[in-house]
Amino acid sequence: MVLGISLIIFQVMNPVVASAVVPGLGELIQGEKSKARAFFIIEDSIWLSYFGFNYFGHKIDQSARAFAIKHTGGNPTRNDDDYFEALEDYYSSDLYNLEIERDASLFWPEDPERQQEYIEENGYFGTDEWEWDTLSNKNHYWQRRKDARENYRRAAFMPGFAIINRIVSIIDVVLFPQEKKFGIDTGPGRIGLYYKFQ
Repeated sequence: MVLGISLIIFQVMNPVVASAVVPGLGELIQGEKSKARAFFIIEDSIWLSYFGFNYFGHKIDQSARAFAIKHTGGNPTRNDDDYFEALEDYYSSDLYNLEIERDASLFWPEDPERQQEYIEENGYFGTDEWEWDTLSNKNHYWQRRKDARENYRRAAFMPGFAIINRIVSIIDVVLFPQEKKFGIDTGPGRIGLYYKFQ
């Protein structure tokens, strides 16, 4: 019953709408199986890349954070990005707090009480203090965080590629249906636009 309804919906579905939902579905409705297969493969690759980059970005970042806590004596209960960005940028919490104190003096040069409030709100003290054991370990942490950010950056591009894939599929079903002079060449080992001279 469900399969029968699905087949009916598939047969009456507008190719443009179908391509907007799933690139290649519009081509499949028009009987262009080779084109449809190409769009399906591209769409699968985009989303596999999206989830893959996010997964590895998260794994690398978590590993880097554990490394930082081990080599700085930082607070293992902290999970906020600001804290781990500070570990990346400053060799010790003393150096970080020194900059906070300078900012406080700059913002409120004649208000010691407000300066102290700012320092307490934005500095890291007590269990949040840290100091790297070696500069090379700090640099290693920075490199791992950089690798994680690169994976997240690549993942962020994937939804844009998915939108482009849909636009190309819509254009194909509207302008290049079967038997037209224009179209997408999906022959073995190649993919591109073609033009048939008559």
